[in-house]
Amino acid sequence: MMMYLIRKFYRALRVLYYKMARVYSWIISCLKFYLNGVQFSYDFIGFGIPILDINMRGKFTIGRRFRFNSGKYHAMGGRQQQCYFVVAEGAELSIGENVGVTSVAIICHDKISIGNNVKIGINTVIYDTDFHSLDARYRNSYPERLDGVKSRPVVIKDGAFIGGHSTILKGVTIGRNSIVGAGSVVFQDIPDEQIWIGNPARFVKENQYSAVLI
Repeated sequence: MMMYLIRKFYRALRVLYYKMARVYSWIISCLKFYLNGVQFSYDFIGFGIPILDINMRGKFTIGRRFRFNSGKYHAMGGRQQQCYFVVAEGAELSIGENVGVTSVAIICHDKISIGNNVKIGINTVIYDTDFHSLDARYRNSYPERLDGVKSRPVVIKDGAFIGGHSTILKGVTIGRNSIVGAGSVVFQDIPDEQIWIGNPARFVKENQYSAVLI
């Protein structure tokens, strides 16, 4: 009986903690969004605190009903981390309405556009840049030269679903209501209403479950 009561007390503490964490996360995240010049709606739901690095000449917009899970206590799916949102000088990151993400890293050096009703699974990374030059002379110089570093826009259309631990690379468009299987590496466009899986991601079949409200 005593052990049962202890367990009940412990579970009650957990419930209380997560209720408090939601309020705390919302307050701190609001402050971070505001100080980084993010255009956002106050109806977002956040668990955990995201990491933001938004250049003064970059732009980051978030639509209504945004939801995120950030950090090891709020994203218990393995390889969890805080959410990272990075926007370089002159770059533009836009997230549409009713988007949900968990422990993502979105690094924008050019333009990344995420549509409405998009779900992005745990530990997914989205890069619109190579970060380093493909020319070994520049890449291996000291200090490293960034000549020839390539960046191209990433577009994720309405209703897309990206499985956890996926990597989305520069210049990619993911079609409306399309699904990217967990652990995939995407370096080419995915048409609307399709399912792609693998490294590199390949077409599997048409998406027969595409009744997403847009």
